[in-house]
Amino acid sequence: MYLCVRFKKFILLVCAVLVLACCAVKLTADGLKYEPAAAEVSEEIFVPVVMYHSLLKNPDRAGDYVVSPDVFEADMTYLIENGYTTVFVRDLIDYVENGADLPDKPVVVTFDDGYYNVMEYAYPFMQENNIKGVMNIVGAYTEQSTAEDEHNPAYSYLTWEEISQLEQSGVFEIGSHTYDMHSIGVRSGCKKKYGENTVTYRNALTEDIGGLQELLTEKSGVTPVTFAYPYGFISEESVPTLREIGFKALLTCYEKPNYISRDDPDCLLQINRYNRPANVSTEEFMEKLLKK
Repeated sequence: MYLCVRFKKFILLVCAVLVLACCAVKLTADGLKYEPAAAEVSEEIFVPVVMYHSLLKNPDRAGDYVVSPDVFEADMTYLIENGYTTVFVRDLIDYVENGADLPDKPVVVTFDDGYYNVMEYAYPFMQENNIKGVMNIVGAYTEQSTAEDEHNPAYSYLTWEEISQLEQSGVFEIGSHTYDMHSIGVRSGCKKKYGENTVTYRNALTEDIGGLQELLTEKSGVTPVTFAYPYGFISEESVPTLREIGFKALLTCYEKPNYISRDDPDCLLQINRYNRPANVSTEEFMEKLLKK
């Protein structure tokens, strides 16, 4: 009987130890208080994303969507000197979906619209300094520039051949910015029109954006997995259609920080970006961009 009692006490002691191991012990005025141990926090990686458009040397053209090549180079130099490493959006996708590694301080550099001047002015500097960028193409602009083939930094856009060249360089990831929805009129960007039913809306997206996917695959040998909303106009109904088309990451124009997590794949469906205007210094802009 005595051994049986001692065995029961031993079992009770073991159970108590196990309970304490799973709980936090807190001393209060009423004695020891047991609280459940905090769950392990999933790692989130801070990823700032900058949005450029056109790069021009003429100071009279500088504005909200045009900066000089010197400004771009100063921005990139600042990031490099402060320990940041440029990555593609598809690197973020690989991190979330496949557990791939990211550098300690990743940053994404994007260019909207597909301006030829980015290739003329930024591309050589990016090659020399191992800087990665994401070029978001507007198909209608590319079609026009391919037909005209003027290669004028002041107003030309990339041709299908140049898009292929950038993709193959390893410096650029090619993204989609719609074929011909980069406008504000009857429809604002690729946003759902007032009173438009869901079926009609999804068909419009599939025809335009899906059509650009086919053109990029055929003419440039690339099928993007990254999509940038024109002007940042977003409709909730667009997300399932864009995913069906094949996009895994969606870029917005919301100026907010990003936290990328393997436990939250949907974090890739709203990647926020800070537009780079010409009216602030590199230091001022970076203070905003890199604020967590």
